[in-house]
Amino acid sequence: MDIFQKEFMEMLEKECMSNPEKAEELDVENMIENLTPKLTVSLRTSLKSTANQMLKERREQFSSFTQRNEARWKDAFDLLETHIAICTEAGESVNTEQRPLAVKENDLKFDILVRHHARACHIANEILCLLKNGFADAAHARWRALHEVNVTAMFIEKHGQECARRFYFHDIIDSYDGMKEHKKYEDRLQEKAPDQSIIDACKREYDNAIKKFGKGFECHYGWAAHFFTERKPRTIGFASLEKDVGLDHMRPYYKWASQNIHAGSKGTRNRLALTECNDDILVVGQSNSGMTDPAHATALSLMQVTLNLLKIAPNIDHIVLMNLLKEFSDEIGETFLRISRKADS
Repeated sequence: MDIFQKEFMEMLEKECMSNPEKAEELDVENMIENLTPKLTVSLRTSLKSTANQMLKERREQFSSFTQRNEARWKDAFDLLETHIAICTEAGESVNTEQRPLAVKENDLKFDILVRHHARACHIANEILCLLKNGFADAAHARWRALHEVNVTAMFIEKHGQECARRFYFHDIIDSYDGMKEHKKYEDRLQEKAPDQSIIDACKREYDNAIKKFGKGFECHYGWAAHFFTERKPRTIGFASLEKDVGLDHMRPYYKWASQNIHAGSKGTRNRLALTECNDDILVVGQSNSGMTDPAHATALSLMQVTLNLLKIAPNIDHIVLMNLLKEFSDEIGETFLRISRKADS
């Protein structure tokens, strides 16, 4: 990557040799400034001429790897995909059967739980796609989002309509905070923020929401603070919700998954993609390692959020389905673990 640098140094050397008496007067910065646009055009032209072949080779390698990866983990991937399909169909069934009654009774909790379940199924499909294509660390990061959706849905189901109502109206808090940030940086973003009249109207709704739901509603988890009567709203975080619904034991896994999101020290060295590698290498692409933990965690969280939805209208069919999903979750974990251990034997 030093082709242009060498050419520039040769040009500079020739300039100095041809006019040695003026060598100290050369404006190197100005020379670079004038030369850079020409070199950029040259590089762009060169890349354009080779881009199609380069992309063709990359895509062939990507597809070939994905085929090999799917072949290795086929039994486990098939189970996880089946699990996702069953959970999705269960959500569709509950929504179809219960939606008319929910609308009639203005059941906001039902609507929010269904939306959380749909979002969970969508995330699970994203995770499956990432796993099949060899991105276990990214899949693990997406499981973190799935876990948050699951915990939030369980919390709302536990605390009922008032909790659902507060969650629903907290949207205005997030909207106003986002508008303020956009307005603050619109010049540097080179993207105009909403008109001040829109921001002012949002602020009025923001103030009304705080007046309606009480001081502290403006906090990040202000919608949930009402149910922690002995705590200050600003002290309520996601960990509080986890503990309330009995999923605080997942905190170590949540923190582990967070390493694949945040730019911390731990995440730069510890990669699921290197699970089967003893060398200290830098991962920039696909890997067929590290599938077990994100896959099993996904199966468990999706099962839990689906059970949470099925509890809305319990019957024999739903009870049988709940048992099936629990069995599937266990089998998925066991199958991924079995395949991963084959590499060690």
